[in-house]
Amino acid sequence: MEEPIIASSKTEQPTGPQPTQLVLLPLPIGELSWGWMNTPNYIDAIMPIKHWVAEDARTLRRFISGLKLGIVINELDIFEFNIRTPKQELEKFFKEIKGATHVGVVSEAGMPCIADPGALAVKLAHQRGWDIKPIMGPNSLMLALAGSGLSGQTFTFHGYPPINENELKQLTLLLQNKATDKHSHLFIETPYRTDRLLQFFCKNLPSDMLLCIASDIHTENESIRTQTIAEWKKKTETFGKSPCVFVVGR
Repeated sequence: MEEPIIASSKTEQPTGPQPTQLVLLPLPIGELSWGWMNTPNYIDAIMPIKHWVAEDARTLRRFISGLKLGIVINELDIFEFNIRTPKQELEKFFKEIKGATHVGVVSEAGMPCIADPGALAVKLAHQRGWDIKPIMGPNSLMLALAGSGLSGQTFTFHGYPPINENELKQLTLLLQNKATDKHSHLFIETPYRTDRLLQFFCKNLPSDMLLCIASDIHTENESIRTQTIAEWKKKTETFGKSPCVFVVGR
């Protein structure tokens, strides 16, 4: 009788140099975010990172310093990257840190690469054969959509709406034709123009169309409300400088 084959409990360790890992780390979107983000997996992911691509270096330094993990802030290599940064500068930074084991990417708040220019860093990392590791965290767009009651099966994120009034009117015409119970449309707006956008939607969208406004997500003042345009018109409420996500549907 043949003896049974017993599988070894040891896993073979890969040999040779390992590819760089690009870690996409979310930052808080409100003062309550860290209570949801503070996990062993998050801490383990952030500890080995010495090289960073950040939308704002000061935001990243303050955040890491506040974690009190013993990370020496002055030893971090932070490359600031935003929509105005030439692609060539990011490529140069990646060449300079060739051989780094971990590189972090962070947005100003929330998930990097979502409504954020960090996607270019991921594209360049793919071209270099790096491993990509997204870490789950708060994202105001997905939280607003999930809480809106509008279609999450198919949706379009439009980013910021146009400032020009004629272009805004064209946008509302598009929404009238395209927003259905099976397709939602998401927008973000600069806080000081939030009330202007609400007033414009109230004036130019059909009264039976649904509008969700998710404001101050992950703060004590968090509010997610979906109402018809007719119902929004009855309110004299203003959002001031609160960060908001708008979701339009039927």
